[in-house]
Amino acid sequence: METFGRGCLYIIIGLVIVFILAIFVGGITIPWFILIPLIIFAFWIASQKNR
Repeated sequence: METFGRGCLYIIIGLVIVFILAIFVGGITIPWFILIPLIIFAFWIASQKNR
């Protein structure tokens, strides 16, 4: 459960950073091929912290 909570926190932080970057670039849409690997990467980092 700790890994899930940490993963969700990392996803929220990552989404905020990506949305801020998208606003600066000029478009607010974020493609799925960028978003899905970020979600997988966030949970992978959270599971590594737990070990």
